[in-house]
Amino acid sequence: MATAGRLTAAGGFAPTTTDRVLGATGIAGGVVLLVAFLPIQIPSDLNVGRLVLFNLGAIAVVVAAHRRHALVDPRWAWLTTVPAVVTNATHLVLTIAAATRETPFAGDLGILYFGAGLAMWLSDAWFGFVTARLGVLTRWGAAVLAIGSLLAILGMDRLGLTSPGNPTIFGPLALTGIALNGLGWILLGVDLVRRPREATRTS
Repeated sequence: MATAGRLTAAGGFAPTTTDRVLGATGIAGGVVLLVAFLPIQIPSDLNVGRLVLFNLGAIAVVVAAHRRHALVDPRWAWLTTVPAVVTNATHLVLTIAAATRETPFAGDLGILYFGAGLAMWLSDAWFGFVTARLGVLTRWGAAVLAIGSLLAILGMDRLGLTSPGNPTIFGPLALTGIALNGLGWILLGVDLVRRPREATRTS
């Protein structure tokens, strides 16, 4: 587990070099997720790398935030960190595995990728909710992440809420959610690399 920021005499978190590296990785992961919204065609091989960097960025922010969570409320630290790291790592591995298959996760295997994606969005939302509650990183970024992750679920194909031939409000909501998820990781990453901030202790 990476060493997180140190508590300063004023009660704030002083980011370490490791914090800044992990925060920068989180920013990069959020940025490459938002690249999909630009009017450009992304080659399939680069798209896989984009998704991998997105998951790595999420893991980096979660790992950097863990010690801060533990210092403020140890009861929630592991319950927040483990699900987010495991689900993002699982989604990363399955994304790479899918890129090596001629028919990625066809048939019954599709439910595996769906489950991994659903678990990832839910754990990201949970991480955002707890981080906002504890106040160890920007509450705005954490709230944006939580809301965006929940909205992103609406676009998952196996839920049947969206389809190319049957446009519904769920499609735009899901795309908005994905964009908010990326923005949330960026805001949290920026908060990790900048000046010390005051920690809020909760009972």
